[in-house]
Amino acid sequence: MSVTNLNEIDKADVLVAGLRKHLKEAQALGITTDALNRLEEAAKALRHKDAEVDELRRQATLKAHENMELIADLKAQMLSMRKAVKARYPQYEWIKYGVQDKR
Repeated sequence: MSVTNLNEIDKADVLVAGLRKHLKEAQALGITTDALNRLEEAAKALRHKDAEVDELRRQATLKAHENMELIADLKAQMLSMRKAVKARYPQYEWIKYGVQDKR
């Protein structure tokens, strides 16, 4: 959970708890029980969505690592094949075999 979101959720929870303890005074200020309930629900919703975002970040990180492993394997295979062509044929024939680079 991001620190910013966690701080805001904590502030909302403390505010709701404090206002509920002093509901009569809060109502005199125009703060209703419905407003407190909405604020509490908003904090819960943010907590839930933030957890979802964290899970998606973890999944994205795993996928990125898998992707890096795949590209490393791909590059290793291509290098091996290019080396075989370069060792066997003169440079002007490399292009026939799809080897585009030069020494």
